[in-house]
Amino acid sequence: MHSIRVSSQKMSFSAAHFVVGVDYCESLHGHNYTVEAIVTGPLDDNGMVLDFRDVKKQVVNVCGHLDHKVLLPENSKTITIVDTDISYDVNIGGKRYVFPKEDCMLLPFPATTAELIAEYIAGELQVQSDYSVKVCVSESLGSTGCYDAKVSQ
Repeated sequence: MHSIRVSSQKMSFSAAHFVVGVDYCESLHGHNYTVEAIVTGPLDDNGMVLDFRDVKKQVVNVCGHLDHKVLLPENSKTITIVDTDISYDVNIGGKRYVFPKEDCMLLPFPATTAELIAEYIAGELQVQSDYSVKVCVSESLGSTGCYDAKVSQ
């Protein structure tokens, strides 16, 4: 099986988040995330798995939706998010934050870890059935979370 590995300066976004651990609650902080995608599948008639440009365009589009947002975990057991008309009222570890809705991105996960952000991005990519997609999201050099998925549509 063949693969393509796609990365680009444009496959990045800046966002804020916090993570709750077993015995700690991080303060709100941000990262300049970078994204890499690997797509595995059969070669087409042109000898390509997919056109690099098409994959980059998709990833850049998803990154655009995450860029300059506060990433909030919709399904957290420890972070409470109340949806008001114009804002999200967030309670975490004894702290209360109020964020304008347009500055936030709710993610359908229990946490906003690099691993789960990678899963979100992989789920947003449109590739042919029976292809495998792996997405890696780096918070910083040496701190990367990945998600590997077999795509079936």
